[in-house]
Amino acid sequence: MTLTEAIVSGVVQGVTEFLPVSSSGHLVFIHRLFGFSEPAIFFDICLHVATLMAVIIYFSRDIVRLARGKEWKWLFYIIIATIPAVLAALIFEDKISAFFVDPVKVAMMLVVTGIILFAGQFCLSKRKDGGTPPTFFSSLFVGIAQAFALLPGISRSGATISSGLMGGMNKEDAFRFSFLISIPAIVGAVSYKALTSDIGTAIEGNVLNYAAGMAVAFAAGFLCLHILWNFIKRNQLYVFGGYCILLGAAYMIFLK
Repeated sequence: MTLTEAIVSGVVQGVTEFLPVSSSGHLVFIHRLFGFSEPAIFFDICLHVATLMAVIIYFSRDIVRLARGKEWKWLFYIIIATIPAVLAALIFEDKISAFFVDPVKVAMMLVVTGIILFAGQFCLSKRKDGGTPPTFFSSLFVGIAQAFALLPGISRSGATISSGLMGGMNKEDAFRFSFLISIPAIVGAVSYKALTSDIGTAIEGNVLNYAAGMAVAFAAGFLCLHILWNFIKRNQLYVFGGYCILLGAAYMIFLK
């Protein structure tokens, strides 16, 4: 992997990990479009660690409250929402992996993401009472959405925020809950990849490339969390929904 590929991959990961447009889907497209080599597993781990740090810093106040036991209900609901993705990853790992080698299927899932975002937008626009905090059932609903987001092309943030809105959450709680449940999901995925990959030789000769990719992924990710919240505050999820549908359709038509 060259320095250019590392930086581009870092930017794409940082921007699309948190904006509801599917990071995995975009990485598949970018590598196919520009002929980039597929990133090493360890580099993929590094990018996820960088975006994980962006989430932890951005939501540090919420995490501190959870750690101090001041929001035990939220902690319980986060656990509930994490279970479906864990089960899906364990049971359907091979089937999920198969999607990554078929860009057309990824494009189709990107269109599905757009539809999900428009459904979230509909709920956001029609709600008059502002919504409620997470409940057991809304948390489980969000967790099921996060499980489906294991498929490349389905945006994790788009699916979980939209399902939170559809489940009755107010927009601020849907935003916070979506990214707080991403922490155990990312930690689990990173840990699993680290245990099943040969890290010893992966970083040899790639220190600068890996560091550059991580730095831009962190910076882009932190900035995009702020950008996404501003779009949600203004009830503008439809912007990302339209983008996902257009990009997925364009790929299926022109770049197949």
